[in-house]
Amino acid sequence: MNLLGRGADPSFWQGLTEKKEFARYVRELNNYWKKEGESYEISVLPYSKWKLFWETGDRGEYESLYFSRRRLIEHALPLSLIYPDKTEYVDKLTDVVFAILDEYTWCLPAHQDQNVRNDNSRVDLFASETAFHLALIYTLLGDRLEPLIRDRIRVEVRRRVFDTILSCDSYGWWETGKTNWTAVCTGSVGCAMMLLEPELMDEYMTERLTRAMDGFLSGFEDDGVCTEGCGYWGYGVSYFVYFADMLKTFTDGRIDYFKREKMRAIATFPQKMFLSGKSAVSFADGNLTLEYLFAVMHRLKDEYPEDVLIYSPDFGSFSGGCGRLEMRLFGAIWLNADYYNNPADSDTSFEEYAQNAMWLTKRTPSYGFAAKAGHNAEMHNHNDVGSFIFAKGGRQILADVGSGVYSRQYFGKERYTIFEPSSRSHSLPLIDGEEQFVGRDAAARDVVYERGSFSMDIAGAYSTGAVRSIKRSFVMDDESVTLTDVFERTRECRIVERLVTFIEPEMIGDRVIRIGDCTLEIYGDASVSVGTEKAAAGTCYLIDFALADGTDEFKVVMK
Repeated sequence: MNLLGRGADPSFWQGLTEKKEFARYVRELNNYWKKEGESYEISVLPYSKWKLFWETGDRGEYESLYFSRRRLIEHALPLSLIYPDKTEYVDKLTDVVFAILDEYTWCLPAHQDQNVRNDNSRVDLFASETAFHLALIYTLLGDRLEPLIRDRIRVEVRRRVFDTILSCDSYGWWETGKTNWTAVCTGSVGCAMMLLEPELMDEYMTERLTRAMDGFLSGFEDDGVCTEGCGYWGYGVSYFVYFADMLKTFTDGRIDYFKREKMRAIATFPQKMFLSGKSAVSFADGNLTLEYLFAVMHRLKDEYPEDVLIYSPDFGSFSGGCGRLEMRLFGAIWLNADYYNNPADSDTSFEEYAQNAMWLTKRTPSYGFAAKAGHNAEMHNHNDVGSFIFAKGGRQILADVGSGVYSRQYFGKERYTIFEPSSRSHSLPLIDGEEQFVGRDAAARDVVYERGSFSMDIAGAYSTGAVRSIKRSFVMDDESVTLTDVFERTRECRIVERLVTFIEPEMIGDRVIRIGDCTLEIYGDASVSVGTEKAAAGTCYLIDFALADGTDEFKVVMK
């Protein structure tokens, strides 16, 4: 049974160098090899770096070595397929695979939960991905791998991942969850089983894995929004699509996830997130810019040709970072030259409101804009009820700073003392110096969307009793967005309106501020000050407007 489509045909890979739509794909592989792959030396994964997570919270030092191995195989496998007569790729790949098979665990320290006893068969995101990587290498290289390597792949994947899953009726929270973890772990385990040991995908295991994937889909409301952030949509949905595609073939079409109506809405999510050029919606632990993944978007375009827009190839990527071999391989296997060479207009205008997530996105030839209501208990939550982004000229002008540096503290009880997830990093009011609090009760109320306007009361996100309501409204036309906040106080209090940008602002008179290509016109009696704060994405300028006593309305026109 061919689960990899044209990817299982050696002639497909060997013909890539002759097809212009694959020129960038081949160039990226060769550039990596010249810069890193050719001289790559396998570093040990020392215990001293492994335990840093437990001692200081640092994730980066160990993970940089761990992911460098995966990045090597991400490039070496397709190069081995494209250039089968060049043994250097298979030789280096085999050395790295041998090292991966020797790793104490394929799980990251941050996901290990403890560091006091031997436990090297945990299944997290990256253990499951590693099993999938190795299954693809085993399948596509076949007898080009020496017998010992082939045998070790089967033994180690079985011992570390399959046996761990088979030893219980449900493995951990991710098997019953609704996040990207569920899709990545379930999809990777299922695909690895179908490729390496298809007999394990019996009726029981198929039902178990599809039940888990059903849980992932249930985490999306009917509007298809991923409130974890755009990058997490690409991560989770990619592994869902690999699994759905293989399972459809494996079951002779009996199980076809693509027929589910919700998938149409999920598939169209990324195209609504580009605001200006690659500048994108960075709510939650998102990034300031976005690139769509060729693999998943071209496959979804096959299923929903009238709904999914594929922007210019310049907006796309063959890699999702962290050495994800699947994204690179399926980026070639599923690439459709018709979509690649005939993209949608990257200046497409739209105004979209996702009612369940309460996210608004709008793009005109003049600007891009996004705003959210929602609550402060979302996955990868930031305390950001009522926050917004204004983009122009290919960059965020008034910004959502996106994700901070991942560490133990970032996902621990200290999270909201860190700048990025706190509301002080967002364009939101501060009431008597108080920022928004975390939790489901910190929510917008009286949310109303009508074309061209979006309004809400965000007072419920503040625990102070100093304000009864904060009515925040956005009015949008083709050239500008007007933000108006109206405060109803219960007592005297100090109100500071904050605007956040990565671009140094320029004061032009008392009530006009220039930020990059944008002009802000300020209305309301307030004194202005500008401070700075370091964020993971760069230095932020915090423009604070302290409202004068008795001033209960503040307005900004962005254009």
